[in-house]
Amino acid sequence: MEHPLFSIIIPTLNEELFLPNLLASLASQTHKNFEVFVVDGASRDKTVALARDWVKKLPKLDIIASDRASLPHQRNLGAGAAHGEWLIFVDADSIFLPYSLERIVDYIGETKPKMFSTWAKPDSSLVNDAIMTLLGNIYWESTVLLKRPVAPGPLTIIRKDVFESVGGYDETHEYNEDVDLGLRLSEQGVILNMLRETLYVWSMRRIRREGKVKQISQYILAFLPILLFRRPLKHMPGYIMGGHLYKNKKPVKRSVLKIYERKLKQLMKELVG
Repeated sequence: MEHPLFSIIIPTLNEELFLPNLLASLASQTHKNFEVFVVDGASRDKTVALARDWVKKLPKLDIIASDRASLPHQRNLGAGAAHGEWLIFVDADSIFLPYSLERIVDYIGETKPKMFSTWAKPDSSLVNDAIMTLLGNIYWESTVLLKRPVAPGPLTIIRKDVFESVGGYDETHEYNEDVDLGLRLSEQGVILNMLRETLYVWSMRRIRREGKVKQISQYILAFLPILLFRRPLKHMPGYIMGGHLYKNKKPVKRSVLKIYERKLKQLMKELVG
């Protein structure tokens, strides 16, 4: 494959419980013109070995060994190796719906965006998870209205030339690298667009592990300097990268899209009457 349309970049660190689900969802895509880069930050589990199992099941899969575990660094490594016109940065614990890439192709043809993301659904049928995902969708939309656009961490789709025009992710960031990228792009007139369809599953694992209070507190702490000074924090006390944090947690049964949408409609009915 010489000229794939999409280069899908997945940074990993001890993601043996989650990465296979994402790779399986990519193998099931109705649109096949893509390549995948798993950029591993020295995992100590079976992440790399499990990734190799998918080499023959995907249009193209390369595994890149990073010299350190760092989201912006690993994403930049993947982007540097990419051949696609579009870069898709996605977290290892996300899952694409089978028609996601096909709908993304349609959206690009219809709207000609430079950077965008899509709505997400939670990885369970729990109402609390539906609420948190809804708040996440609203947050990404509101950053544009507040003129503080981000490049959403769970899923960012961006033209490669646009990404390269600002030098990619700032590798001095251990936190908020997605916000920093979005703000720097906005200075060049590149604003986040939203494809308002649910096209991927967003993992609630960190919220379950650390609790809603801690997560919401961190989000508020992180957003204040962005709102007031357009300057994101580079570090967040207590933030740790890696799938090993969730090994002791029992997996939550995944819901189908219809269950999520039904519960979301019920929630909205209660909220707005």
